[in-house]
Amino acid sequence: MTFGEPRARRPLEVLVPFLGLLYTVLIFVVVIIQFATQPGGLPPFIFILLPFLALFLGAAFGIWKRSRIGYIVSIAVSVLFILFQGAFAVEALSNPSAFITFFETATILPVLIITVVYSILGLRMVWRKGAFPGIPRTMARSSVIVLFGVGFILGGLVIGALAGATEARLLANSGTSADVLIVQGAGNQGNGQFYVPANFTVKVGQSVTWANKDGMTHTVTKTPGTLFDQTLASGDTFKFTFTQAGTYQYYCTIHPWMKGTIVVTSG
Repeated sequence: MTFGEPRARRPLEVLVPFLGLLYTVLIFVVVIIQFATQPGGLPPFIFILLPFLALFLGAAFGIWKRSRIGYIVSIAVSVLFILFQGAFAVEALSNPSAFITFFETATILPVLIITVVYSILGLRMVWRKGAFPGIPRTMARSSVIVLFGVGFILGGLVIGALAGATEARLLANSGTSADVLIVQGAGNQGNGQFYVPANFTVKVGQSVTWANKDGMTHTVTKTPGTLFDQTLASGDTFKFTFTQAGTYQYYCTIHPWMKGTIVVTSG
């Protein structure tokens, strides 16, 4: 096509995988920025996301240019990431009260599945014809798939929001007695409250009990050192007795922005 010709409309076999890959890249960037702005260094999984990010960007560019290799990379990398993300998706999807993480997981997996479907359709057309001769005859059927995918995502988010509100009420009303609470939404950086109270004072020989009121798994981990390091699933408690005076700082290894302090006095 020359600059003097009218611009051809991009068929769904181009637009859907292209936009799906860009959405995935955007989610990656948000996650990387979220962890990069926190002290303590980047967790290992961030370095796994970086090559995926580069490959998704390259595939999006190739698909926009209607390149066979772009579609092939899109299919291969999307399937690989779906398998990788599937190992962590169960916990995220089972905890709708942490809505940001739930939203990212609940959208990125269906988006990538739709991306794979349309990448396969696009690859078939490019392979047979070398380029799209115009708007394909499968436009109507393709539109149905897109609408179904969008409806699935929106329905999942609505159900997740309702389930999250219910879960939050149940956990908040549970009768667990504790000195320090891991509050609802602590897994989201913008929550504002994580361990409540963030600073707690006891005397030598006394114990501190933590209770996880969030829907996500967290840890109570001494830093620096290894005096205590306990993983708490939703609803779990952890009790530790302090035998020496001092100031003990701790955090969550899964969500490093969660920090707290225990001050132990001698008398």
